[in-house]
Amino acid sequence: MFERYFEKYRNMSLPVKMAFWFLICSFIQKGIGMITTPIFTRIMVDSEYGRYNIYSSWYSIISVIATLSISGNCYTRELVVTEDKNEQKVLTSSLYGLVITLLVSFTLVYLLFRRHIIKWTGLSDYEFLMMAIDLLLITACQFWTNNKRVQYQYVGIVLLTIGFTFLRPLLAVIAVIKAPVNMQVEARITGVAISNFILFIWIAISIFIRGKKFYDRKYWKYALSFCIPLIPHYLSKTILNQSDRIMIGSIVGNAEVGYYSIAYTIAAIMTIFNTAVAQSLDPWIYRSIKNKNLERIGSVSYRITAIIAVLNFMVMAIAPEALSILAPSSYAEALWVIPPVTASVFFTFMYDLFASFQFFYKKTKWIAIGSCGGAVLNIILNAIFIPIFGYIAAGYTTLVCYILFGVLHYLFMRKVCEKYLDGYCVYDWKIIFGIGLLLVCGSFVMTILYKHTIIRFAVLAIIAFILVVQRNKIIALFKGVKEQH
Repeated sequence: MFERYFEKYRNMSLPVKMAFWFLICSFIQKGIGMITTPIFTRIMVDSEYGRYNIYSSWYSIISVIATLSISGNCYTRELVVTEDKNEQKVLTSSLYGLVITLLVSFTLVYLLFRRHIIKWTGLSDYEFLMMAIDLLLITACQFWTNNKRVQYQYVGIVLLTIGFTFLRPLLAVIAVIKAPVNMQVEARITGVAISNFILFIWIAISIFIRGKKFYDRKYWKYALSFCIPLIPHYLSKTILNQSDRIMIGSIVGNAEVGYYSIAYTIAAIMTIFNTAVAQSLDPWIYRSIKNKNLERIGSVSYRITAIIAVLNFMVMAIAPEALSILAPSSYAEALWVIPPVTASVFFTFMYDLFASFQFFYKKTKWIAIGSCGGAVLNIILNAIFIPIFGYIAAGYTTLVCYILFGVLHYLFMRKVCEKYLDGYCVYDWKIIFGIGLLLVCGSFVMTILYKHTIIRFAVLAIIAFILVVQRNKIIALFKGVKEQH
């Protein structure tokens, strides 16, 4: 039996092998994250665990501003266009030089307005220093990783991923255990920074040894013109994901940030699967648009969306048990945040279905408008409802914003269809939003069933039975999409 699977693996193309190993790495990373979560929630006091999540939220926002996300799509696109190997090395070193310049500039701005920034963010000088060092090293790793991806050299990426997946939490746990209670956040940040230095410093040095160029006017101009217009999109999307924690910390308290973050950790179970499905579906949608095979997009997407909704509902159903494993009893109240946050994850998948059309026809301006709209509304709703209803309200404001996010991108997709597809609309809004509405209703029902364990497990068993009975059709559906790549 194993020989048959090995033979299938040997016959895979390089892109398929790379996608397979990246999926494995993703599951390992998320799996280790799930394993270490109950460790951190038990060795860190609630307020320190929450404070660390506030730091992580600011890290995500500042990374967009301080690095312009140059090591992502901007670098990958130019790497593909540049065929000469020596020129690729110059491209890499000069863009990394630009990132270093941006980080130094950000640090100088921080020093000039230090008091105001510390008061606004609640972070310390040490946290900002470690953040800058971490971004410097992480960006080097991203350049190296994306370079290897373009060349389909996945072995080194897999080994490095496995290395930091295990080393980072190990050093962070040791540092937290050794630290005083009021320094647990600084200790965890330091543990992560040390592991990043061990793993990535050689990459940072090798980039300049190979490229031998810190500044190249052509590449710096290209990167700035490519990335600056995308800042609203990247920043808004990050704010939509992270502003809840920051506002909970400033309005309610750090401990409540920790409770809210645990709910997000459980919802992340579905994020792994949703991302994997979306990455498989996007190329198929692009090819279907290109070949004008539009009718099948809707029928396939409806069924896949329904499956995603059912799986999200099942995650809600096991939330009490997952929460008891991941955190001590002091986090019990976080249970009521899980249904709306998990439903929000579903609408991010729905967004991918609509945004594919905007990306295909290069209508990225509309994507930025949708992202900004969702982020602004999220901040407004949080400011209104968190002081009234507490941190649990943030779960529901997030759900409302992601629903709006989906609606806006559906409307933008309609505009694309009208302009480029002769008015043919691929998705029937009644079907696709009907699935979303059923899941939202299911999330409210689940908040009632949490108090009725027997009924909840009966519902879960029925759904699992139906999925097992229909497994061949489900497998055939995903296999059909894969075979058409």
